[in-house]
Amino acid sequence: MPGLLSGVVGAARVAIVSDPSQQDVRVILTPPRNPLRMLISPLGWRAVLYCATAIAVGLSALLAAVVGFFMLPLVAWATANVERARVMVLGLPRLTPLPRSGVRHPWDTQGFGEGNLAVWGLTVLFGLLDLIPGLILSALVLGTGQWAWHRVNTFSLTMDTVWAITSFLVILVIGLYIGWALAAAQATLVDQQLRPYSELNRKVDELRESRRELVDVFAQERRRIERDLHDGAQQHLVLLSLHLGEAEYALDQGKTAEAKQALAAAQSSVEAAMVALRETVRGIHPQILSDRGLAAAVHELASRQPVAVDVVVSGQDEPGEAVALAAYYLVSEAFTNAAKHSRATRLRVELRLTDPLELEVFDDGVGGAQVVAGHGLSGLMERAQAVGGQCWLTSPIGGPTHLRAVFPNPAPELPTDLR
Repeated sequence: MPGLLSGVVGAARVAIVSDPSQQDVRVILTPPRNPLRMLISPLGWRAVLYCATAIAVGLSALLAAVVGFFMLPLVAWATANVERARVMVLGLPRLTPLPRSGVRHPWDTQGFGEGNLAVWGLTVLFGLLDLIPGLILSALVLGTGQWAWHRVNTFSLTMDTVWAITSFLVILVIGLYIGWALAAAQATLVDQQLRPYSELNRKVDELRESRRELVDVFAQERRRIERDLHDGAQQHLVLLSLHLGEAEYALDQGKTAEAKQALAAAQSSVEAAMVALRETVRGIHPQILSDRGLAAAVHELASRQPVAVDVVVSGQDEPGEAVALAAYYLVSEAFTNAAKHSRATRLRVELRLTDPLELEVFDDGVGGAQVVAGHGLSGLMERAQAVGGQCWLTSPIGGPTHLRAVFPNPAPELPTDLR
């Protein structure tokens, strides 16, 4: 008897852990080590309920396919939808189907897609497999249960009573383990058939959200460029026009000295406009980032800060353009926040050019930094997520502030129209 139990448990366990990526199946469907705990574990009774519904669903799916053979795609589609929901009986998350675009009918190609036909076959197979042991075990449990109840009810404390109770408990535990094994095997196979599509559905949602966030980030970037041009270069160009007008007027009046002063002021306005334009262009895409790489760009950025900055670089795996841009902007925004809000006296940047690329920025300021939607770090974090990166900000009141980011290296380049 122990050999039978261990064989059943071992077979089901192999079915569960054969795919390491199915962590949720492995964890949720792991039985208790002590067989007696199976009597009070929700897993065993959930497995029995899952097998009972498997019989009903499997026989119904078989009957529907036999009666209406040409409706097999529709039957497969309906069966797969039932199985997506039925795994919740075991405590597993519901498997969601892929979103459909356009008008498509269940009896079209959809019934044979997404593993639906395979799931229909598995449902019918396990419905038949569950039926025979289900009937046998039900009869044994009811028979031994009635026998045990009769012995206990007569208050006859003999070996027959002990044997009756023991037999009932042993058969009940065996039934729970067999039900668990069948349920685990079916749920794992159904999960393997349908989960890739559910995972793809989740990734489609993530990509859609990342694209929306990326569009918002670049809209904010365009507004920043417009603001910088208006507040910087445009103001200097307006002054240039005024100074040139003054010089022209002075020359008409024969006031050469005043004309020279106006032209000198105009030259200063031109130089200031050039500086403002360089700053704006540097904010769009620093030339040094393309020419010398991310490490050199971070060093150059650090050299322009009003406080001391320590830069530590390790590794030699230069990232792609998309990751380099996201990392550079993240460092730049961290420096800006430190200068404006944290009252930091020293900054430290740790850049590891590895796979994945890791970036950390520390400051010794007053802390209290927050990620506010639509501002600074929020937009840059969204941009980092758009290239597959993740960011974490720790900034308790009183400091210090610690910004950490991890990027895949290499990562896909940004689309040309979004750079």
